[in-house]
Amino acid sequence: MASLNVLYPSKEGARFDLAYYRATHIPLAMKVMGAANVILIEGVAMGSAPPAYVMIAHFQFASPEALRAGLANPAIADVRADIAKFTDIKPTVMQGRSA
Repeated sequence: MASLNVLYPSKEGARFDLAYYRATHIPLAMKVMGAANVILIEGVAMGSAPPAYVMIAHFQFASPEALRAGLANPAIADVRADIAKFTDIKPTVMQGRSA
């Protein structure tokens, strides 16, 4: 199984609209990329320190080919453009596979 992980690091004063992210952005990303599943991990503080990440989205794909096809979809530009509607955080993106 292949994965695409999108990590939004915590930054003081940064904007992240969780409601929009869940209701609009994630369904758009799932449709465009054709992911089989997504797991959303919301960062929580450990003690007095803020979480390292506000959100991590772990998109799962049936195969590396399915992931490549999803990222090659021309509509991926719409997914990227939508990011500004819910956050001003620049995400880190990592491709992976199940170990």
